[in-house]
Amino acid sequence: MKELILNHHDFSEFRSWLNLNLDGLTWQGRFKKEFESFWDLFFEDQLTLRKLMERFEYAYGQVKIGSLSSWFLWLRDKFISYIFVFKNQSIEQIALETDLSPSLVATILRNFLMDEYPHLDQYFTNVFQVGNILSPNLGVTFNKIKVDINIVSPANGSREDEIMPSMEVTLFDEWSLFVKHMRADFKSHQFDLSKIKERSSFLKQIKVIQDISILLLFFTLSIYGVKQLNVWYEKYLLNKVSIYEPKFDWLNKSLVFKGPEIKSAKEFKLNFNEIKDISKGEKLTEFFDPDKYEEETEVTLTSFDNIPKDLKDADKEPSLYEGDAESKNGYRETKGGTTIVYRLMMTSTNPYAARDKITQLVDKFKGEAVGESTPGMDVPGGVYYNVYIPKKVFKEFMSETMKVDQAKLFESSTSNVKNVPGKTRVFIMVKSI
Repeated sequence: MKELILNHHDFSEFRSWLNLNLDGLTWQGRFKKEFESFWDLFFEDQLTLRKLMERFEYAYGQVKIGSLSSWFLWLRDKFISYIFVFKNQSIEQIALETDLSPSLVATILRNFLMDEYPHLDQYFTNVFQVGNILSPNLGVTFNKIKVDINIVSPANGSREDEIMPSMEVTLFDEWSLFVKHMRADFKSHQFDLSKIKERSSFLKQIKVIQDISILLLFFTLSIYGVKQLNVWYEKYLLNKVSIYEPKFDWLNKSLVFKGPEIKSAKEFKLNFNEIKDISKGEKLTEFFDPDKYEEETEVTLTSFDNIPKDLKDADKEPSLYEGDAESKNGYRETKGGTTIVYRLMMTSTNPYAARDKITQLVDKFKGEAVGESTPGMDVPGGVYYNVYIPKKVFKEFMSETMKVDQAKLFESSTSNVKNVPGKTRVFIMVKSI
């Protein structure tokens, strides 16, 4: 396939067809000479399409400003569209000569023609559908399209509302620098884009290393400067600050602390008669009248073996713990025929849960309330029971009840409380802790 070679006439027609706004590009003509110099140098006579594409790649690879890069890409796409429309080149031929992928070339041409003929978008979408190198649309040319849909070649390569034809590219500071480098590279005997890329990459690496070195040097100097400043300031403080030491010339250094005085403990003797005299005081007699407040006989039971096996016999015999004194003033009688009652003192962190369990046991062993009391009634500090339990199951009842929580069982022998025949009276106090 013969390679396409472009001359000054082709570039001149392309520029006219592109309809550039020179006043906008050159800032009202002030940089027209610089722009014309760029155009003549960039679009050199007798360039192949491949060489021209290399120059476009060089341009948007060298400039750093995004606007200039976008302008060169726009100029490249317009030139590919110009070749397709006026040089009767197929998609495949343009792709081979520009080293661009066929799908990219097809996309560039589709976008251009759809801007010119927006009502034919479906047709252009189908005809420029190129997925791979075996696509049947690779041989599509503009002459074939004109025959298919009866259209003419676009009169202008750019629309009136486009920004790129009027972009003031010559106003950028980088423009003159780019043109200077371009002139040096294009005028060399052999323009090799790959070597230029390598050189540009090497220069970028050198620039990065240089920036890192400067940054490290700056941090090193900063740390060293701070360290030296601290040393200087420390010396400055040593010279300015003096330690104040108070002097107590008036202090009598002969003074000593006096040790604790040790005194011998006195012995106090108190015989038995004097102790009896103390108990005869009026106030003590008022509260400890033996006729009224005789101490009740009470024993702590540490084992269920201490509970009589046959509680029926317990009411007929004197208890091991009952007293011998006769009743005085009607307050107490502790001689023979006494009844035994039991008091269970229980502590619990949850007295109401314990109450539910004890109530179930009372019901289970057919216990009965004493008098008008209510088993499990609330009292200050806990829960209280006053119940009769049948004697034949009393020991089993107490065994299960004491497993509810921590408990202590007391046996009391009094003459004040009379048990119902066949039953034993028990007081249960569940104290909340």
